[in-house]
Amino acid sequence: MGRAWGPLSLRQRAGVALAVWAIAFGLLAVASALPTGPRAVLTVDDPSPVVDQVVRFDASSSVAHDEGRGRIVAYRFAFGDGQGTPEQSSAMATHAYVAEGEMRATVTVRDARGLEGTTSLAVHVQRAPGPTGPAPDLVPVAAVSIPLQPEERDIVTVSVTILNQGGSEAEEATVDLFDDRPTGVTIHVGQVELAGPLAPGDSAVVLSESFVAMAVGDHRIRIRIGNVTPEETFTEDNDLTFTMTVTPATSPPPPNGGFDLATAALVTGFAAAAVAALAGSALLLLRPPQSRPLEPPPAEPPDRSPPPLWPP
Repeated sequence: MGRAWGPLSLRQRAGVALAVWAIAFGLLAVASALPTGPRAVLTVDDPSPVVDQVVRFDASSSVAHDEGRGRIVAYRFAFGDGQGTPEQSSAMATHAYVAEGEMRATVTVRDARGLEGTTSLAVHVQRAPGPTGPAPDLVPVAAVSIPLQPEERDIVTVSVTILNQGGSEAEEATVDLFDDRPTGVTIHVGQVELAGPLAPGDSAVVLSESFVAMAVGDHRIRIRIGNVTPEETFTEDNDLTFTMTVTPATSPPPPNGGFDLATAALVTGFAAAAVAALAGSALLLLRPPQSRPLEPPPAEPPDRSPPPLWPP
């Protein structure tokens, strides 16, 4: 037969309540100390490319574990058409689709603790249009900044995808980049040349000169293609504009992915509360009950009966 427990006293009930609080605070301390996995972020410079167009995938905005206090060490891309990359240290990848259709591109990021995060996006691959004429026709079909959302004073590079929609090869061309800052100032970032001849229907990725992201807010990045040889006859599609948002600079993360002061204080507070609650519970539950002092028996009432008669 087991031991029969009677109703708990007020002190025992308080001890049990403190024990429950100790467990709860302990679990909160452990949850606060455990690292969270990385958050993968994936962008593509052109979500609607044509067949054989080179598109550029960018996972550099992914956030490491514990909201940036860790470090991402590897990226693995899958392009949705059976092709992909092995794990690599670079957050960038390029790919050209050979068939039209709806694709689902995916990136998996891994941090220094072995935790992973995955995300994906849709890519609509279209049939390449026919030539716009016998002359070359270079079009900046897509552009993206690297990093995607820079902080103030970050070094930025712009990736531009150029497609030749004309009927003949473009031997040479230049690409100019302008930064219309939110302050109202326009900066000519620089001019780069096409790396080599571009055949009809082919595309190429051109990287701009690097520049410093100055002024927090939305920047209008303007791209202009010029000096095409042989000369273009259709130039209305030589410009492209996109918005780049510059955010305020943040403080650097703690070294080696350690806790910041806020997290350390939170973990310490929960742990201290758990220890205090556990100590109080043990004091109430393990202390032997105090014996009640003995009280003298109540006095007997006086005998008020008449004395017996003697002799009878």
